[in-house]
Amino acid sequence: MTGTERSTMVARLDQGPVEYRLDQRGGPAVVVLHGGHMRAGLVLGEEVFAKSGYTVLAPSRPGYGRTPLSTGTSASGFADVTRTLCDHLGISKVAAVVGISGRGPTAATWRRAIPAWWSG
Repeated sequence: MTGTERSTMVARLDQGPVEYRLDQRGGPAVVVLHGGHMRAGLVLGEEVFAKSGYTVLAPSRPGYGRTPLSTGTSASGFADVTRTLCDHLGISKVAAVVGISGRGPTAATWRRAIPAWWSG
């Protein structure tokens, strides 16, 4: 249901707080990095991954929702934040990282910066 508000949590990481939504399905995770004026509580088409059995992790980008701008101030910085968030949540397999609009550079950096985490 695109545009539906979903509940979120906040993880307190060394890099700073990060708001996220986790839809645990048991399979590897798809990390969805929203762009524009989106935050973790808003769904933007990623339910297709959940319906296919993937766990979906959607963190709020810095400056939106309850993730302050100071948490991950660059594409590679927020890639590190999302990797730390995966560690924090016990996510050990990532099938894909999807970057929408302004988070595309973070998604591209994620794979380059963290190849050991990539299962896809």
